Amino acid sequence: MPKELEYHLAHLLPRLLQLGIEITEQHEISYGVQLRLRKDGHQNVLNIYFSAKRGISSVIGGSASPLKNLLLSLAETQLEINLDTTAYHTWNCWIGSDECGKGDFFGAPVVCAFSYDHSLDKHFQVLRITDSKLLRDSEIAKIAKLLYKHYPSRISCLVLKPTRYNELIDSFKNQHKNLNDLLTWLHGTAIQNLLKNNPGTEGILVDQFSPSQKVRHYLKEKNCPIPCIERTKAETDPAVAAASIVARYQFLESFESMRRFYRLDFPLGATSNVIEAAVNFAEQYGFSRLGEVAKLHFKTTEQVKARLKI
Repeated sequence: MPKELEYHLAHLLPRLLQLGIEITEQHEISYGVQLRLRKDGHQNVLNIYFSAKRGISSVIGGSASPLKNLLLSLAETQLEINLDTTAYHTWNCWIGSDECGKGDFFGAPVVCAFSYDHSLDKHFQVLRITDSKLLRDSEIAKIAKLLYKHYPSRISCLVLKPTRYNELIDSFKNQHKNLNDLLTWLHGTAIQNLLKNNPGTEGILVDQFSPSQKVRHYLKEKNCPIPCIERTKAETDPAVAAASIVARYQFLESFESMRRFYRLDFPLGATSNVIEAAVNFAEQYGFSRLGEVAKLHFKTTEQVKARLKI
């Protein structure tokens, strides 16, 4: 089961139980999971699907009933994760940080930090801010543009071009450092940029990417007195959710820019179709230019070289 579905279910199932809906059966289906539900003698089926393009979607089956009406209402309003500003802290003003693109062969990581306070609560509900993994690409673009329109001073986003990314990775390796150290530097830089304009910041929440709390240590070394928390699945926090949306938007925009410039398709991920695309790029532009569009330290590079018999 995709981690996006697991993450979604981890928040949805308790919500169903809160509403008195009994889950009588749960099993995986093609591209998703099926829940058989019962309440007050009524039974309906809820199919939840995930795809990279559409995100989370749902189909409700069974006869018309009060339960089905309740599920339809949920699908319209709350099937996505509810943002929780108290899950990790009790700050009134804080910064959330997240990244996108570190696992894709093409493109390079994007890190975004967002400054949040409770004056934004109602507007974020209207915008339906949630974890970017639960949104379609079109929804991400729409919401990100609105965040830039209304809150430009609250956003700090770093987009690395692949060429610069490869240079930095080589430099970090020479210092006996790795990708997590590079991500730490990016998160720390984005956060520090926001702190300059948001002196009332009480805390920092980072979607955790390393078990060793690297961002917290980095900021401490930079004499940052503000507490920093790193937690997995921190996208339930509104600041981190907003950061995840902007990061994903900028990542997709950089992909589209590459596609237009090179007039080639660059698939997401690091699968066999990615290898085919990389070979196609190398045949048209030369293997020496692959670093303009891809992360050369991935094992995929060696597979491409093997295909090209280099």
